[in-house]
Amino acid sequence: MTPKPDSVLVIDDDDSARRVVVTILKSEGIPNVREAASAEEVAEKLKAESFSIIVSDYRLGGASGVDMLEELRKNGNKTPVLLISGAPNLSGVVRAAVHERVDFIAKPFKIDELVTAVERLLAP
Repeated sequence: MTPKPDSVLVIDDDDSARRVVVTILKSEGIPNVREAASAEEVAEKLKAESFSIIVSDYRLGGASGVDMLEELRKNGNKTPVLLISGAPNLSGVVRAAVHERVDFIAKPFKIDELVTAVERLLAP
């Protein structure tokens, strides 16, 4: 069995969508779930602590989850990233796919799809 992450950063500029993911992860027994709604908040959170996994919406206001992923990797952050999207574009998927420890799930998703994707990213 894959170990559960002890800390997760959930990123989404849509408050209600972010709260749904946070609620699911907390109900799965993850003790430390943090939230961010913007790229600025992400930068602040990552300066303050490290995370077992980052769960991010694909579209983040003016940027994208792929832009955020590329910035993380450019700065040496290798935290696994799960991107969630209602409408990913193919070029973004290809850009993200070249990075290690990245996965996608589509909206709407089932609870077990989210949990399985998180577990898959944490598998050794």
